[in-house]
Amino acid sequence: MIDRSNVQVFVFTRNPLFKVLILKRTVERGGFWQPLSGGIEKGEDYNDTIKREVYEETGIKEIKRIIDLNYNFTYKTSKNKELKKKMKDFCFAVEINKEKEIKLSYEHEEFLWCSQNEVKNILKWKYNLIAFNKLLKILNIK
Repeated sequence: MIDRSNVQVFVFTRNPLFKVLILKRTVERGGFWQPLSGGIEKGEDYNDTIKREVYEETGIKEIKRIIDLNYNFTYKTSKNKELKKKMKDFCFAVEINKEKEIKLSYEHEEFLWCSQNEVKNILKWKYNLIAFNKLLKILNIK
């Protein structure tokens, strides 16, 4: 049984160059870099959740398009080395017109607009990298 479903979202622009937004969680929330992510609330569909989470975590309102990466993964969270919840993340990308200054939520302490190679060097979780490679393939970026 899945305890919680989430969206994982790569926010990107191609104006003037391909750049992807990644966020660093606060130390209390793990202190790791990741694409935007958040829980699907009751009554929301994926698009509703994506738009809400993008705004809540970055302040971005204007979305050019949403891309379904047709990829999801399941994992267990842990607290104090004890497994807690079984989570399932559904992966998407959001294109925006241009790189923007980000208004971080309380969940994050830093953000970076990264090149393709920088994303691959900073993200450490294999599921994040699999989803990112799916985005590159859809956009035909080598």
